[in-house]
Amino acid sequence: MIQNDQLKHIFAKALLTRLFEARLIKLTAEGFLPPLLHPGAGQEVAQIAALSALNDDDPLLYSHRGVGYMVARGTSLSAMIADMAGRAGGTNNGKGGIMHVVDVPNAVYGESGTLGGGLVLSVGMGMALKRRRSDQVVIHFFGDGASNRGTFHEALNWAAVQKLPCIYVCENNGWAVSVPTSVSTAVENIADRAAGYGIPGEVVDGADPNAVMAAISDAARRARAGEGPSLIEIKAIRLLGHYAADPQDYRADAATVKERDPLVTLRQRVIDLGLLSEAEIDAMTADYEAQVEQAVETVKAAPLIDADQAFADLYA
Repeated sequence: MIQNDQLKHIFAKALLTRLFEARLIKLTAEGFLPPLLHPGAGQEVAQIAALSALNDDDPLLYSHRGVGYMVARGTSLSAMIADMAGRAGGTNNGKGGIMHVVDVPNAVYGESGTLGGGLVLSVGMGMALKRRRSDQVVIHFFGDGASNRGTFHEALNWAAVQKLPCIYVCENNGWAVSVPTSVSTAVENIADRAAGYGIPGEVVDGADPNAVMAAISDAARRARAGEGPSLIEIKAIRLLGHYAADPQDYRADAATVKERDPLVTLRQRVIDLGLLSEAEIDAMTADYEAQVEQAVETVKAAPLIDADQAFADLYA
């Protein structure tokens, strides 16, 4: 059972994520940032609940939907904005954008340059941890679209054969860009594919932090015990478009999906449990907005990166 302090923590981080991402979208509309953000609105609660079930030094790889992963791990807000803006101070020196935040001190290892490519990278990381007899586990988030890539099957097969300490988390929001899962995927549940690799597969409600934490905790226990990987499918909600400026003309539920917003549900839950009052949430919101604005101002005052930086950090 999830503890009250954990629930409060998940709500706080999800709220900060929502506010931060909304500001990024506004900066995109203003032309300060390129329109490369893939919003994670609607999926923050599940993302942060999942990471709350792990240790802070458990390696994290992610797909490109949202910033909740990095907010959960404590990555600097200004560093993330700088990455997007091509300015000094970013985690990748302004060269990778928001999709390639790599914050090693907080065990954030980014994603591959190709969607789905990170799945095999997580296998390599799992092999390294196993060889070192580490107690750490790798968690890799990806979407339902990536689950149809060949790398998904290659990664899960080898992770299962080698009993690697990996947790594969599919955030199934029902959309791969503008293609609904129902017309691109033969199975109803991505987690059903786990049976093909002889590993546990579980479906959980992304609006229920209890369920998400329980599933990830169990998968982590198995991984740390040398019992191999798990596949967790989170039934998620994508509130916004594929990218920041997506008009979503292809989507009939764009207006009504907001009624299922998990953050709104969690907000009411923490109030009903007496964990936070309306006034405390208002004060928290104001504090977070101030933190975000300070981060924006920090980045606006930072210089654009030098052209020479394009050739830095190259190893081959």
